[in-house]
Amino acid sequence: MCRFSEVYGNDLLLRHLQQAVATNKISHAYLFAGGSGSGKKMLANLFAKTLQCEAKGTEPCGICHSCKAFASQNHPDIVYVRPTKKTLGVDDIREQILEDVKFKQYQYQYKIYIVQQADTMTVQAQNALLKTLEEPPAYAVFLLLASNTAAFLPTILSRVVTLQIRPLSENLIAQYLVTQKQLSHTMAAEYAAYAQGSIGNALALLEDETFVHMREDILDKLTNIERKSLAEVLLFAKDLEQYKDDVRFLDIIQLWYRDLLVAKRLQDDRFLIQKTNRDTLFANAKQTPAELARKAAVVQQAKTQLAKNANFRLTMEVMLMELKENRY
Repeated sequence: MCRFSEVYGNDLLLRHLQQAVATNKISHAYLFAGGSGSGKKMLANLFAKTLQCEAKGTEPCGICHSCKAFASQNHPDIVYVRPTKKTLGVDDIREQILEDVKFKQYQYQYKIYIVQQADTMTVQAQNALLKTLEEPPAYAVFLLLASNTAAFLPTILSRVVTLQIRPLSENLIAQYLVTQKQLSHTMAAEYAAYAQGSIGNALALLEDETFVHMREDILDKLTNIERKSLAEVLLFAKDLEQYKDDVRFLDIIQLWYRDLLVAKRLQDDRFLIQKTNRDTLFANAKQTPAELARKAAVVQQAKTQLAKNANFRLTMEVMLMELKENRY
């Protein structure tokens, strides 16, 4: 577990948490909101560990009994609440929180409940939790982790302090990968571009061989689009069905056209993200800037359509026809 001083980005949020600890003005409930890989659980754990630390500082000391118990994943006064099915149902809330919160903490200052996937709570589960949030025991602190704040009832949101975790800049993620993971600046920049503002996503990509193979496959298809007939290009749609549940392949396509546009307009590889593909990019940057910009927009449109549950095969066929066509 890292320290607040080792966390990258979201400085205002970090200062808010440390100030709350320093002034002993702890809210009874916090909502850590952010996308997948944003660090919600890490920040909630760090905050919980700091609150229970016997050193009473704004960073966990790492050596007291509480910190050691936390490190061993055996802390008696930190409770992890998880859904037993796909959603957090009313029985989960009753059994894991309401029945347990009646009893005071065993040893440390607070009894902390870290509610994972809190945005999957059913309406009945939220209503069951509401009374405890309205009249919480003095020793109880609730840390809710969620990707979608719109899933909560207004009454729940009105009783928690919402902490929105912002996406990190690509430069900050690349800096982390260089200093903490010893990646080259070139590779760090590429993974940061795919990470969508999340160090967690970048680290997951580094360990994901499936992503590496997918990227190679997609780039091979993109470099061959101009040489293929329209019928052959449409067959790519069938091949792409293997990535139906992993839409990162669209990020790869979009980044390709972004770099083609940079290569065409600037003629300078310093501004390329995929510097490892420099020669291929310059060789393929033959279309007009307007045409390359249009094709990048076509990919974005496909992403939007899939987010709305559009038919995958049809969306891919339309996208590929647009990518094959040259209008300018």
